[in-house]
Amino acid sequence: MAELSDKDIIEKIKNGEIDYYSYIVKKYTTSIYRYIERKLFKKDEADDLVQNVFISFYKAIEKFDEKRPIKPYLFQIVQNELKMYYRSKKPTTSLYDVIYLEDDRLQDITDDDYLSHLNQVERNIFQYISKGYSYEEIEKLLKKPVNTIKSIVRRGRIKIKSAYADKK
Repeated sequence: MAELSDKDIIEKIKNGEIDYYSYIVKKYTTSIYRYIERKLFKKDEADDLVQNVFISFYKAIEKFDEKRPIKPYLFQIVQNELKMYYRSKKPTTSLYDVIYLEDDRLQDITDDDYLSHLNQVERNIFQYISKGYSYEEIEKLLKKPVNTIKSIVRRGRIKIKSAYADKK
């Protein structure tokens, strides 16, 4: 098997001989695994990411130009997988999240103590929301796009949650 190049292996895979894909996996797994492992905080998740890389490559193999080298292409997939991994680990909050205190009472987000952590624009938007305004109505009042209003609300909710967590 050593006599076959990556180009030959890709051609065979494209011709339906999918068993040859295992040779690509064996050849590149170690270098990809080591790279991913260095980039992760939790080493136990490296296996999943390596597997995702090879699945993504397999799905795209029909479009792959066999004249190009495989390794740079695989490492581009690695970069994309790492981006998605870190994006999935990023703390988020829903636009419509309700903030609860420890005793499960609904937290009134118009409480000045919590609003003091927000800038003036965020504070105004939260006050409009507490008065029952819709995002579309706030858009007209502030002359800002709805998506901007939603982004401001999301960031404000994160600030409020963080402020509440700091008080514990």
